[in-house]
Amino acid sequence: MSFLEQLQHTQNTDIFIGIHGAGLTHTLFLPDWACLLEIYNCGDEPCYRNLAALRGVGYVTWEGSAGLTQMDELGTYKGGAYDKFVNYTVNPTEFRWLVEKAIMYVFNHPAFPSTHMHPKEEL
Repeated sequence: MSFLEQLQHTQNTDIFIGIHGAGLTHTLFLPDWACLLEIYNCGDEPCYRNLAALRGVGYVTWEGSAGLTQMDELGTYKGGAYDKFVNYTVNPTEFRWLVEKAIMYVFNHPAFPSTHMHPKEEL
């Protein structure tokens, strides 16, 4: 998918979901009512929370480590161990709770258009 196509999809996204990483910079192109759901911030909570705040969109992330399972050893980068280079699984109930929190943010945002309530195209 080209960068332009990525931006076109992003501009039509109400809730942008991802794990900590450079792809979350697409937050800059979300609509005003959108919410970023960072599945796990990898111990760097201010990074994308601040980006979402600068853009003026909502932000939701995993709270604590309950329901979050590290699948392998910490990855290393330049000799140090980092949470960012590891695979994780998440508790589906906790994940659903985060999605519902993001949905409430979007639906309650004053800029959310009431005519926006239509089936979305799946990517």
